[in-house]
Amino acid sequence: MASLARSIALFLGIASPLAVLSQRASAQAANTPATASFPPEPAPAPSAATPPAPAPTPRPAPSPAPAAAASPPPPPTYPQSQPSGQTYPAPVYAAPPQAYPAPVEPPPPPPKAPDAGSKRPEFSLRVDPFNLLLEGRLGIELEVELTKYLTAELVPVFVTTQSPPMLNYSTYEKSSLHQESNGWGPLAGAALDAGIWFGGKPFNGYVLRVGLTNYAYTYKTTAPANDSVSHTDRQLYVLFGSHSRWGAFTLAYGFGLGYELNQQNRCFDDFGNATANCPKDQLLIKLNADGSSLGDLHGYLYPFDLLARFSLGVVF
Repeated sequence: MASLARSIALFLGIASPLAVLSQRASAQAANTPATASFPPEPAPAPSAATPPAPAPTPRPAPSPAPAAAASPPPPPTYPQSQPSGQTYPAPVYAAPPQAYPAPVEPPPPPPKAPDAGSKRPEFSLRVDPFNLLLEGRLGIELEVELTKYLTAELVPVFVTTQSPPMLNYSTYEKSSLHQESNGWGPLAGAALDAGIWFGGKPFNGYVLRVGLTNYAYTYKTTAPANDSVSHTDRQLYVLFGSHSRWGAFTLAYGFGLGYELNQQNRCFDDFGNATANCPKDQLLIKLNADGSSLGDLHGYLYPFDLLARFSLGVVF
């Protein structure tokens, strides 16, 4: 037993140096570079499942450096002081060049409304259908703008019906009294007036008219009376009216009062002769042969007369 233990100890003492030498030789072989006699072993080939390495991303090109700011202009030089009594021109400074944006043209102005800024005065043409139907007299109203608040109007009157409804009153024998123009053909005369507008614009709003009429008529009765009277209505009148306007179309109405300047009387004496020496203001005409039936051509308010208008027309 003792000899076996000595044998093992002797074997271990010999084997220990050999193990140390083999480890050092292995370490030197790992650190020794490959030579032509002993090439290094090739690297294992990549497997198909391994994806290829991504390509390098190109770097963006560097942005150009900003242009150097323009250097400010050199300061002005001043002349040296000179003796008194001598003058020198003032230094001229050159303005540095500046970049201005391109000029922008303004948009064209909007189109002007019709007659905007026009100096042409406005005109109006109207007719009165009610006087035409009731009195048988067609008045054509012609009016022109003079200023912002003033107009002038001319109204010629034409006799169109000899026996209108308003001429034969209830006390008259129907169709026994007739009227005719005592002027140029059917033209009996005209009225002239001035209109003052309160709204500041002619032909729209309220208006006050002051004018004068001159209408010449002849009144006749048929047989067996066979009487006739000629008279000229010359009245000074005031009329207050209103006008409405829709574009070129207009509607006007008004009411007023006239005063008769040409006061004429006619009556009959006891022998049936016509005379102007009448006890009261009358303008009589025979309606029958013996004169038992007479008609008064004066109105109820004579020498005043009620006036009325209702007109349709245009403005241009």
